[in-house]
Amino acid sequence: MNTLLKNCLLSLALATGLVAATASYAAPAADLKGTNVVLVHGAFADGSSWDKVVPLLEARGLHVVAVQNPLSSLKDDVAATRRVIEQ
Repeated sequence: MNTLLKNCLLSLALATGLVAATASYAAPAADLKGTNVVLVHGAFADGSSWDKVVPLLEARGLHVVAVQNPLSSLKDDVAATRRVIEQ
């Protein structure tokens, strides 16, 4: 298995664990109101990969945006993410 694939799989596993840990955290909704969350997908995915996560976070009062990176280059992906953060 090549290094890039290993790194992608490791990143996916870490992100999945983070989402699972976040979903099980039972903070009062009032503590989260007004908080912005920007979700950024990795390689071989798109913004729709967050479709199941976004409603869970919004139900807790968070404002959630999933970035749709163009995947044409790292520079373009960073620019797209920065545009979303600035908005």
